[in-house]
Amino acid sequence: MSTRALTAPWLLVGVAWAALVWGAEVNPPLPTATVVLAGRVSIVAELAQRPEEQILGLSNRPALEPGRGMLFVYERPQPVGIWMKDMRFPLDILWIREGRIVKIEKDAPPLVPGGPERVYTATADLVLEVPAGLADREKLRLGDSARVRQP
Repeated sequence: MSTRALTAPWLLVGVAWAALVWGAEVNPPLPTATVVLAGRVSIVAELAQRPEEQILGLSNRPALEPGRGMLFVYERPQPVGIWMKDMRFPLDILWIREGRIVKIEKDAPPLVPGGPERVYTATADLVLEVPAGLADREKLRLGDSARVRQP
């Protein structure tokens, strides 16, 4: 039995507890696919495909493990705005169009009460949210390839 199998139920309990304490809606994990960036960086990403999944995104989650992310999937390239409502941690956000990274927003901070509301926008058919710092650590650049492998 893997360590992940032992800890996963506790993580879900923690998410449910946090939602009760903060009065937030719980958004359970979604099915995943692997996203390979620049031919060398693999991310296991939850697939946010339906509008209700995309609206919730990673909001109200306590954290995002290294090597994990959320992939927002759209039928065709379109302007996609991302805002950090109800987020608890910063993200790197990568907009992907036709298999290439077209924009990278590094260290997007959570929205704070009374703080400015910022919407990060670009035209894409995929948007990948990953833990803050990944883009710099992995030296990801505009134009790098992005492939999605379904299980």
